[in-house]
Amino acid sequence: MKLQLRDQLEPDVMRGVTAAVLRADVGSRVNFDRAARIVRIENWLTVDETVDAIAREGYVVAAIVDASNATSGFHSAR
Repeated sequence: MKLQLRDQLEPDVMRGVTAAVLRADVGSRVNFDRAARIVRIENWLTVDETVDAIAREGYVVAAIVDASNATSGFHSAR
């Protein structure tokens, strides 16, 4: 999923968002596009669960840019 944050993506914000998402799902992958204020997250959580985890840390998600959640790269085929 891709989320646009209201805050500028300064290093402390990126650390806080990353920590919040990892607390909710330790297997998450989190990447940032600082210029666009976009955070790209791959995890097992729903968009709502991810947004809630970020909000609990005091950060505001301004928009959901892409609600898809690609986790297929995390797991081997059975």
